[in-house]
Amino acid sequence: MDPSIITYMPGAIESATGTLGSASAALAQCQADLVNINALLASHMGGKYHASYQEAMLRIEQPLQHLAETVGVHGNVLNSITHDALALDASLAT
Repeated sequence: MDPSIITYMPGAIESATGTLGSASAALAQCQADLVNINALLASHMGGKYHASYQEAMLRIEQPLQHLAETVGVHGNVLNSITHDALALDASLAT
C-alpha cells in the first residue's frame, strides 16, 4: 500500500457519523430533561439556599449541553470531510 495515499471506507465513516448524530440528539434530550426536572424541583424549593441550588444545577446543565453540541459538530465535520474526499476522488477518476 502506498503510504502517500489516504484510504478510507466511506460506509463505515457514514455509519459512525450517523451514530454521532444520534448520540448528540440523545445528549440534547437528556439535557432538556434535566432542565425540566430541575425546574420542577426548584418550583418546590425555597429558602436561604434556593439560589445556590439553581446555580449548581446550571453548572451541571451547561456542560451537558456543550457536550451534545460538540458531539454534533464532530459528526458534521466528519461528514463534510468524507463528502469532500469522495468528490475529490470522483473528480480525479474522470
